[in-house]
Amino acid sequence: MKRLSVLLVLATVFAISSVASAQEEKMKYNEWQQQISMYTAQRDSLKNVLSSLNTDIANLKSQLAGLDQQYNSEMQKYLGMLHATEADMQSFDQTLTNLTNQMNNYMAMSDQDLCSHASDVKTAGAEIDSLKAMRLALAAEFYDRMQTLENDYSQVAARVAKCSQVATYTVGTWARNRDCLWNIAKKSTIYNDPWRWPKIYIANRDQIKNPDLIYPKEVLKIPANGPMNSEEKAAARAYYARKARMQRAAAGSSGS
Repeated sequence: MKRLSVLLVLATVFAISSVASAQEEKMKYNEWQQQISMYTAQRDSLKNVLSSLNTDIANLKSQLAGLDQQYNSEMQKYLGMLHATEADMQSFDQTLTNLTNQMNNYMAMSDQDLCSHASDVKTAGAEIDSLKAMRLALAAEFYDRMQTLENDYSQVAARVAKCSQVATYTVGTWARNRDCLWNIAKKSTIYNDPWRWPKIYIANRDQIKNPDLIYPKEVLKIPANGPMNSEEKAAARAYYARKARMQRAAAGSSGS
């Protein structure tokens, strides 16, 4: 009897445990079903959003293509009014940029350095005149830049014009001023470079016969500062060659 009672108790416990386990499994299944339903709804919602976005993208692409077509059409009309092509506009823009940079460099130079670029400034002025003669100079993209460039060039040209005014120097005495072509060219108010003495010599050939001989109270023309030209370089070579021959002759005489 006692053994039978134990078996009945165990059977009851097993039955209760089985029912509880079955109920727990059913709850997990229901939760899983709910999650699946939730994820499915989220997926369908995202698909709808994606579909709507794709439709919007397609519409925007269509609008963009239409705008591009309108832009190209209007641009062709615009270029026709200017008698130019897109390549012409690019070339004009590059030339305008180069000239603007060139003027900025000239404006930053000292008067002395600017005078040495007088011919370059003149060439730039001719290029600016060529641009002004083109209809592209009136284009909205270039008009303000052209006005600025012309104003800058006017300022630079005014400074260069002063370079053509001939400066002079009155020779002092050797005892007091130590004036010779070398020392005059060396002065900071002249060239600040003694090696440029041939510039003064060539400019005053009418009164200077020998570069070593200048006289007090002579009024010398002082050309604008800048690199020596071919004539001035040739005069320097001839002078130093003559000096070398004289030194060799003197050395030969002393040796004999």
